[in-house]
Amino acid sequence: MAKTIAYGRTSTNKQDLGIEVQLDAFKPFKPDKIFTEQVSGRKEDRKELTKALEKLETGDTFLIYRIDRLSRSVRQLINLEADFRERNIHLKIIHENIDTSTTMGRLVFNILATFAEIESENTSMRTKSALRQAKKNGVKLGNQPLSEEKEKKILELYPDNNLTLSDIAQKCGVCLKTVYNVAKKNNLSRK
Repeated sequence: MAKTIAYGRTSTNKQDLGIEVQLDAFKPFKPDKIFTEQVSGRKEDRKELTKALEKLETGDTFLIYRIDRLSRSVRQLINLEADFRERNIHLKIIHENIDTSTTMGRLVFNILATFAEIESENTSMRTKSALRQAKKNGVKLGNQPLSEEKEKKILELYPDNNLTLSDIAQKCGVCLKTVYNVAKKNNLSRK
């Protein structure tokens, strides 16, 4: 019996809303299994995508929310669609209303695959240009160095076993990793 496998993806774990939107869009299609992950669409080796693709059999439908959720690489999109066609697996894309079981659906898919890659490249170019301009304007990029005042406060609080390392991080306005780094740099240990 043919089944529907759905796949949702966002680029970062800060895009929880993006996953929720995709999951809501899947509901009317009643997928048999849903795979989700938070990883770049340019990355070809994606664990959950691989699992989803392995579940597909002849006659099944692979459901995604938007074409760029599957990939931002034309080559990867075209290869996946060709593999689906060879295996008689249908690709449904909700947002763009594409069904590759039709000739027109395959045509629109190929056109949109090209646009997805172009948009990804444009986003990358805009980001690089903005970073170059910011650097030219004297903006310091990356993590700011830890102030002596914060480091001193971490060193003062670290020996207090009544405080967790998370408490220290919160009191000093730094992340937990910073507390670990300061402790390591100063050869500190807790009892």
